[in-house]
Order: sequence, then C-alpha cells, then structure tokens
Amino acid sequence: MSLITVLSPVGELRTATTAIPPMPADLRGRVLRAGYRAECAVPLVVRDTVIGALGVGDRVGRQFTQDEIRLAGAFADQAALALENARLYTEATRRRLEAEELARLAGTLTESLDPRDVGQRIVDSVLVLFQVQSSVLRMLRPDMSLVTLAGGGRVREVSQVVTVLPAGVGPSGIAIVEGRPVASSDVFNDPAIVLSDEVRSAMQRTGAGAILAVPLRAKGRIIGTLAMGDVTGRVFSDAEATLLQAFGDQAALALENAQLYEQNRRQVDELSVLLELSRAVTGQLDRTALLDAIRTQVVRILDAANMAVVLRDDEHGDLEVVLRVVDGAVDMRAPLRYSSRTVGLMSVVLETGQALRTDDYQAECARRGVAPVDTFPGARHWLGVPMTTGELVVGVLTLRSSSRPFGENDERLLSSIGHLAALALRSAQLFEERTRAYSELASAQDQLVRTEKLRALGEMASGVAHDFNNLLASILGRAQLTLQRLQDPQLRKWLQVIERSALDGAQTVRRLQEFTRTRRDQPFIAVDLNEVVRGALEITQSRWREETRSRGVDVEVRTSFGSVPSVAGDPAELREAMTNLILNAVDAMPSGGTLTLTTGVETNLVVVTVEDTGVGIPEAIRGKIFDPFFTTKGPQGTGLGLSMTYGILSRHGARIAVDSREGRGTTFRLTFAPGVVPGVETTQPAEAPPPGLSLRCLVIDDEAEVGRVLGDVLQTSGHRVTVLTDGAEAIAQFRAEPFDMVFTDLAMPRVSGWQVAQAVKEIAPAVPVVLVTGFGVELTAEERQTQGVDMVLVKPLKIADVLDTVARAARRRAERSA
Repeated sequence: MSLITVLSPVGELRTATTAIPPMPADLRGRVLRAGYRAECAVPLVVRDTVIGALGVGDRVGRQFTQDEIRLAGAFADQAALALENARLYTEATRRRLEAEELARLAGTLTESLDPRDVGQRIVDSVLVLFQVQSSVLRMLRPDMSLVTLAGGGRVREVSQVVTVLPAGVGPSGIAIVEGRPVASSDVFNDPAIVLSDEVRSAMQRTGAGAILAVPLRAKGRIIGTLAMGDVTGRVFSDAEATLLQAFGDQAALALENAQLYEQNRRQVDELSVLLELSRAVTGQLDRTALLDAIRTQVVRILDAANMAVVLRDDEHGDLEVVLRVVDGAVDMRAPLRYSSRTVGLMSVVLETGQALRTDDYQAECARRGVAPVDTFPGARHWLGVPMTTGELVVGVLTLRSSSRPFGENDERLLSSIGHLAALALRSAQLFEERTRAYSELASAQDQLVRTEKLRALGEMASGVAHDFNNLLASILGRAQLTLQRLQDPQLRKWLQVIERSALDGAQTVRRLQEFTRTRRDQPFIAVDLNEVVRGALEITQSRWREETRSRGVDVEVRTSFGSVPSVAGDPAELREAMTNLILNAVDAMPSGGTLTLTTGVETNLVVVTVEDTGVGIPEAIRGKIFDPFFTTKGPQGTGLGLSMTYGILSRHGARIAVDSREGRGTTFRLTFAPGVVPGVETTQPAEAPPPGLSLRCLVIDDEAEVGRVLGDVLQTSGHRVTVLTDGAEAIAQFRAEPFDMVFTDLAMPRVSGWQVAQAVKEIAPAVPVVLVTGFGVELTAEERQTQGVDMVLVKPLKIADVLDTVARAARRRAERSA
C-alpha cells in the first residue's frame, strides 16, 4: 500500500495512482501556511505493518516522478527498519532495567526480616522503577481497612498523611474491595473514585493526582495494597499496571515471610518473658523485688506505660494497690486502698474470675454499672486479668493505653503472667506470714518455698508446652523438608543445626514436664561424645563469645578431641548436660579466662573434661552443688542446672567428679563406659511403603501451620492430603468421602483428638488413626486402644517417624488387600 499525494497550485488533492479522500481542513491549512504546493508521502512499513509515513514537500508545485517515488519508498523502508530497531532497543532496555530492578529488589528483600524495613525497601524501589513522585504500601487489617506500613517520595515528606484508609476509599481501598489494579489520572475529579475529606486533604498535600494501586496477594489472599502517585494527568498504561502487580506479588511474598518471622519472634519473646519471669520470681520472697520483676518483664512485650497490680487483703477486707505505673513511672501516691466495689472494671474481674478487655473504658464501665477509676485519664483501651492460685482470685493485673488496643494474644500472655505472678506473690505472702508467726520453723518454710518453686515450674511447663511444641513442629518440619532439597554443604550444615536445636528443645520441654519422674521414653543409641561437645559449643556460642565480648570480656575456648569409642546414650540429654557445664564455666569467669574441653580414653573409660580458670567453688559448698535448687547466682539462678546434669549422667551410668580451688578455677571430669550396654535399643530402618501406593490422608490440627507442615511431608512422599483445623469439620469430611489414614491433634477446641478417633472408628474401623500430640508420653497403651488410636506421634514431628508410620499403615493395607 502506497499513497503519493500531490497538492496542486489551487489546493486540489490528487494521487499518482488512485483518488484519496480530501485532506482534513486543519492539516490542509498547516500545509498551505508552510508554503508547500506539492507533497509526496510514502508509508513506513515493517513486516507488513504500517508504523508511520514519510512525506516530502515542495513549494514550487512540482510533479514527483515515479523514480523519485521509488527512491522515497526505498528510503522509507530503510527508515522504518531503523525506527523499529530503535523502538525494539528502547523496549529491550526498559525491560532490562525492569528485570534488574526486580532482581535487585528480590535480593534486598532477603536482607531483612523486619516488616517495616521490607516495606520501605519496596516503596523506594517503586520510585526508582517507575520514576514517580510518591509511593505507599498499606497492610490490610481484619476490619478491611488499610494501615500505612511505609511511604516513599512526597508521601514521606508530608507530615500528616492519613495512616488508616477505610475499605472502598481511594484507589487503594477500591483495589482491596474489587481485587484488581485501579488507576486514575486525576483522583480529585474522577467520579469513579470515592475520597473522604481526610483522605482528599492528605493526598492533595502530596501533590500526586494520578494514582495506580494494586492489591498485594500472598497464598491466594489479599494482605494489602501497593500504590504509586505522580503529577495529575499522567495516564498509567496497562503494561505499568501489570508490572506493578508483578512487583506487588513479589513484595507480598517478602512481607508475608517477614510477618511470619515477626509472629514467630513474638512467640519466642513471649516464651522468653515467661521464662525470665519464672526465673526472676522463683525463690524470690521479697514483694518489692517480685513486683519490679513483673513490671520489667511485662514492659518487654506489652504496652505497660499505665499498669496496676491490685491484691485482696483478707485481713482488712479491702483491696491494696501494690504496684501502680502512670505514664511509665512508678506512682505509689495515695490512695493505695480501695473498697472492692470502687475499682471500676477491676471489680468485675475479681467477681467473675475472667479476663476483660475493652476499647472504650468509660462506656464499658457504664454498661457494667460500675464507677470508673480516673487514675489514668484519657486511656481508653483497658485489659484486666485475674491473678489466681487454684480457684482463688487473689488480685487483678491491669493495663491501660490511650493509643494501642489490646488483642487476644495480649490477653492470653497477660493471663499467663498474672497466674505466674499470683503464684509468686502468694508464695511471698505465705512466707511473710509464716516468718512472722513461726520464725523458729525456718527449715519448714524453706521446704514450702521449694514446693512453690516446683509448682510454679510445673504450671509454666504445662501452660507453654503445647504452644512451644507446635512452634518447634513448624521449625523442625520445614527444616527437614528443606534439607531434602538442598545440596549446598554450608546451608545444609546450618539447617542441621536448626534441626538439632529444635529436637533438643522438644527434649528439654519433655524433661521439664517429667522433672519429678524417672521413666524413660526414648531408647539409647550409639553417641559420639566429640560431636556432643561440638554441638554444645555451637549452641552456647552466643554466651561464651558474643555476649562476653559485648561486655568487653574475652573468654578463650580451647578444645582437644581424642579418638574415642561411641557410648550408649541420648544425644539430646548429653548435649544438655554439656551445655549446663559450659554455661556454668562461663558464669564462673566474669572477668574472662580460658575454657578447655577435652575428650580421651583412660583405662578403657571415655573421659570428658570441662575446665575453666574462673573463681572456683568454695570448699564449704562444694558438696551441695548437685542439690536441686541450690544456687549461688541469686535470683537469676534456678538451682536446677547441675542437678539435672547429675540426673542425666546417672541415667547414662556415667560418673562426674569435681576438682576446684577458690581463685584457681574448676574442672568437671565425666567418665563413661564405652560400647552398647545391655538394654540399649538400636534404631531400626524405616519400613518402605509398597511401590506405587498413594494413600488418602486426613490431617487435623487446630494450629494451621503444624497441619500444613505434616501435610507437606505427606504430599512430598506422594500421598494425597486434606488438612483441616476443626475436629467437627474433619468428622463430617470423613463421613463424606473415604480416607485411608487419619492424623489428628489431641488438644483441640470443641472436638478433641479422642472424639475424632472414636468417630473415625465408628465409621470405618479398619482405617488407622494416628494421634499427633505434644503429650504422647503420658498416654498408655490401654488409653490408646480404648479411644480408638492405633499409633502416636509426638511433636515436634520428625519426617522419618511420619514416613515410617505411613509406610507401616500402607503395608498393612496392602497385606489385607492381598
């Protein structure tokens, strides 16, 4: 197709080959004003596609010859090719820059696990990649509103940008509701965009009227939005929307990982708070010190700027304020005593024995018919939990805040702290009473304190064991699944440390639960003591290296490993014993020193020595160091470390001797008999499932992450898996479709694992039921048989144990079919 247009001196349009429509009036006018009387135009064609035109004009009204037309066409062909190459180069350059920015973002996002830091990296990358004035990342809240996580460009410069965006308001709010990219070249005058006055004012201050917002999706659900803004009038293309969505999907995955890490970190922090608090209050009988420990630990994890602890005083028949913190400072001014009817919502907690939280303190007091306490003016958010010992409510622990609402997790954590604090304060109170009344019975009082220590320890263990085992199950399962796919030796070594630490953590929880018992649940295996020592050094490295260096103290560690035979034992228990000895040695060298660990063989015995150059052990107390609860470390010591070490070594048939001199250090000498002793069980290889057999498995666990880990393990092995979090739903699912095997958690709300097992056996007696629990050690064979449970797996789960259980079930099924 070619058009050669000639403009005659009188303005008449003609063509050398065919008639053409009249030239538009505005174009004809511009041609005439330019003085052109004749024009030749040829198309720019690339691969049969017209991409433009080349025109040649003349002011004298010449007639273009066919040769000139062909020359213009040949030139146009070359020009079209050059222009297309330039366009392709520009497009390739743009895509390369986009790919480089995406790759750079992917790299930088893995450098941090802090959600705010990750969010800031994302919005900064948007500014660079799209060359826009501003960008903002918002996260979705349960009420479908959006809260700002990070802002870049002009958004960061404006001091009062709206931080909470209602659903459906602005492009971001619409993107959340409709689940698609939303763009506007002028949001202030776009009838399809709803803006509240607050949002409009904030956006006007940023100067960005053109907005493109996309939803952030992680694992199929929307978790927030990513938006960018530029000068009013800019039109964002479909390609830019697609690129921003791809950018947002990558960012969503990074944010999801960061949030999961943050949740895990918070759970670890909560457990750490409970552990540190238990250590601080265990054996502490001074009420002032107890209250100070409670305040210190609560501040670590909760908003405790306005806090109160109120205890019943049965002697005076009223309530005593034993701790009051106002705006972060301890305030013990009068009044410190109240009638039980004049303490606002605290009186409700005292009467019901139930925790209570509200986001409108005054309104809740009015609704409950109690008079509000005005000690904390302006604090709307309120949380109160009962402090109980047994069934007796001895007081109330409360928090108030003017800005931060308290959630269910806060209530659960504060309830645990309140219960532990109640036990400790009750112990202190009992001690004071007994001291005043029976000063001559000091020894009996000491026994009471020990009893309270054990009870507090038991309460803590039973309260956190289930959640801690679920946490370890997720860590262990993911680590073992990742180990199956990783080949890099260094990464495998790091993952093996994580795996071993998770397994040791599970053993520690189990021994804490079974502290006063002597039964064993794990068989002995052949153990390399050199590896035990190396593992204990890795676990304690943060104490003997990083923590000491942070205090300006240097602890040098020396090792000498001999060629030693294996001994019969439990590697996790032996690592714990070695860990206790290493930490004790470090504590004995507050000013630094040398820690020496050696292994060797002497007179057919395997010998391990732990030697330090610390302060030594006074001879007067040397015979008491293995006694339970004996400690020289004050409130921070539990007195359990060396006693547990002694018990572990006794169970292994080993001996421990101590050689120490004050000011010259201490040497612990451990001796083991080599080889496998009678009664030692050896690990049998896991059964292999029948080839090509895939089972339909039903997995039930109210902790979704634990269920997903078990499901991933089974799916990786070729089985088909359905994962549910509710026992009643699982029973209904089992009735609706056939399953070959059922895995169920024991402790679940509404419907327990026992009920699930019984229902499964009533529907299909031949289907094996596996109980997955952190308390399997307490279940007898009779209990399992009575309740319809065929096998028990103890959390945290090991992949080998899961696969062995499935293999045995699969083989039995195959044998029945044959």
